[in-house]
Amino acid sequence: MGLRLSHTTWDALDPHTIAEFWRELTGWEVSEPESYHPGSDECYLVTPDGYTILFFRVPDAKRLKNRAHMDLRHSGTSRDEEVERALRLGATMVDDRREDLSWAVMADPEGNEFCILDG
Repeated sequence: MGLRLSHTTWDALDPHTIAEFWRELTGWEVSEPESYHPGSDECYLVTPDGYTILFFRVPDAKRLKNRAHMDLRHSGTSRDEEVERALRLGATMVDDRREDLSWAVMADPEGNEFCILDG
């Protein structure tokens, strides 16, 4: 008895575009490739650990700060290199706290916040 996490769902105006941003940023693999294409209502990515993220089409844009977000750590690079790469991929800086708290709060192209941590 009990529950186990199936996947996490992120609302998106354009699931494929947002999934592609996250795929490029993280290197996660496409899951369910038959539904992974421009115009799709749902696009799935899976982490190396088997955790699934679903990007699901909704009609309304994000309006408020996320109540939950992803915290990401760099691997084989530096925090600052990953912040710069995220910016090149289309992220925006929301709150640069690298000097005092050691992380950068960023947003994907649809405004969903995430943090890139040091260490």
